[in-house]
Amino acid sequence: MISAIAILLLGLLAGSGIGLNIAPDGNITIETDYAIELADEQVPTLIENAEGEIEELAAPTVESIDSDANFDDSQIPDFGMGAWRDMSSPAAYTNAVLGVHLDFDGVHGEQCVDPFAEFHYNYTGRWLSTNGTGAAYGLWDAAEYNAGEDYDLITDPAMLKPGAWAVFGGGQYGHVGMVVGHYNNGYIALLGANQGGEPGINGGAAVNIINMSLKNFRGAFYPKMWVQPEPEPTPEPQPEIPVSGCVQWHVEQGDTMSKIMLECENTVQYGEAMDAYAKTWYSLVVKPGQSVYDGWTSGTGYGLYYNDDIEHRVE
Repeated sequence: MISAIAILLLGLLAGSGIGLNIAPDGNITIETDYAIELADEQVPTLIENAEGEIEELAAPTVESIDSDANFDDSQIPDFGMGAWRDMSSPAAYTNAVLGVHLDFDGVHGEQCVDPFAEFHYNYTGRWLSTNGTGAAYGLWDAAEYNAGEDYDLITDPAMLKPGAWAVFGGGQYGHVGMVVGHYNNGYIALLGANQGGEPGINGGAAVNIINMSLKNFRGAFYPKMWVQPEPEPTPEPQPEIPVSGCVQWHVEQGDTMSKIMLECENTVQYGEAMDAYAKTWYSLVVKPGQSVYDGWTSGTGYGLYYNDDIEHRVE
C-alpha cells in the first residue's frame, strides 16, 4: 500500500518535473538536480488573478530550495533564449512565462535567476549582479546596485505583494522568484524556474508556481513601474451657499448677516454655512473689496459697517 502521504505528494507533484521513487515500504525519495525541501503539511497557495481576486491554486508547499549551478555575472553573455515578455502587470507577466523553459544566459540550463535576469534586462537594460557570488542569494548582497532607480526594496515579508522579486537564502545558492500572491501565515505564492517545473534539456526546470516558505527570505525588489499611484483624496463637502436674488444691500444700523440671509434667501444657516455666505458679500464704500467675513476676522471685529453698501458676488 502507498501511504496517504505518498498519494498526497503524487497529486501535488504530478507534472512538476520532480522524480519520485516509492519503495515497497512506502518511503519516498525525490530526485532533482537541485535541493528542494517539501513542507510536512500543505498550506493553501493563494494567488492574485488579473482581476485582483484571490484564488487558491493546487501547488506544492516548499520549505526551502537550493538552486543548482552558478550564475555568471562577471561577463554579459549573448542572452541565450531570452525574449521580450508582456510586463504590463504582474498577472500579464505570469501568463507570459508560466510553463516556459527559460535559459536567459545560455549556460547551466534553466536556473532560478534566469527569469529575473531576463525581466531585469528587459525592464532596465542592465545586467543583474550577484555580488560575485554566482548564487541567487547574492542578488540581495547587491540590492542597492540591482535596484538602482527602478525598484523599491522590501525587507518585511508581510509587505510582499504580486510582482515583487523575492530573494531567499538557504543552502549553497539560495533561490529567487516572483511573488504572485500575498503573505499567508509565513508563506507566499512564488513564480519561478528550477523549482519543480518540467525538467529542462540542459538542466534546471521550466517556470512554475509553488507555495514558498519565507523562513529564508532575505529581501525583495518591487518594480516601480507597477507602483499604483495614491488615490486622490476625496474633497470634504463644502457647505452650500444660497444663491441670492439680492445683488446689493445698504447697511442700516442693527443689520446682521443672519437678517440679510433670511430676507434674501428665506433661510438662516449658522456656522460654516454662515461664514461661507459672508465671504460672498463685499464692501463697496467703507472698506472697498473687503468681504464681510474678512471684516469679522480683522482687527476691528466688524464685518458690516453702518451706511456701507455691500455687494453679493456669486461665481
